[in-house]
Amino acid sequence: MESIAELSSLTRIQVETLQLHLSVQKAEINLQNALKKRKNVAISRGTHYRILSQAKKNIKESLFTVAIAAQLGLVKPDDVQKLMASISVIPANVDPEKLPEVLALINILVDRIVMF
Repeated sequence: MESIAELSSLTRIQVETLQLHLSVQKAEINLQNALKKRKNVAISRGTHYRILSQAKKNIKESLFTVAIAAQLGLVKPDDVQKLMASISVIPANVDPEKLPEVLALINILVDRIVMF
């Protein structure tokens, strides 16, 4: 089933790595446990940081893409801010039965924001 993260330019592995990294930063788990908690197989510390670097690059490029779209008048900054506020209140573990409805609403909102 599609998730909100799958609508982004981040890979599933990048999202998983970011979630684990945030848990490490919050001291919920240590890095060794995070490396072992991977869904498929444990990874090395170097691989973990390489994936984090790739995710950061994707996020930065996405932000610059939105900034250029705003500069060109293709999106309104206020609309983008409303989208971010709306998405930020959606729980990460949405009920799978309600997920299609949530994704449909987000897609409608995004379609209205992009003005071409």
